[in-house]
Amino acid sequence: MGYLGAASDFDEGLAKKLKLSRTDLRCLDLIGRLGPLTAGRLAEESGLTTGAVTFILDRLEEAGMVTRRRDTEDRRRVWVEIVPDAQQRLRDLQQPVADEMRRVSQHFGEDELAIVRDYMRQAKEAFQRQVSGGSAGQVGPHPAEPGADPQRGTAATEGPSEGK
Repeated sequence: MGYLGAASDFDEGLAKKLKLSRTDLRCLDLIGRLGPLTAGRLAEESGLTTGAVTFILDRLEEAGMVTRRRDTEDRRRVWVEIVPDAQQRLRDLQQPVADEMRRVSQHFGEDELAIVRDYMRQAKEAFQRQVSGGSAGQVGPHPAEPGADPQRGTAATEGPSEGK
């Protein structure tokens, strides 16, 4: 099992501890990070239908995880926000892995972590392109191109600290 499998297993365990489905947890995470959101915006962000989001919000509200409130200016609009206790519960459950990842990162220098951050950003963008149906084009120069660093799959720099 690789990194993504381990992260997926962690999310699965977190959802089980909260007695939620993975999709419920994903929506709760979006509300917690981006919220308050309208149900329509949550549907856009999650890639789910508005009907599915309504069903999920019913379950999350029943579980005491989110609240809904009508917009004071447009009564047709409903805002969804995470309940502070639920936000804290999520943080508490995620804190041990965050602490452990902080300890792991202490084994690496700033230059090494910059490379990891750059790789993770590019990997995230590759996933996002695939999800959005974008082209499967390359992120940087092909390793065989002049100026490419075959060890990293990116363009080589002139100096040891240029832009890194």
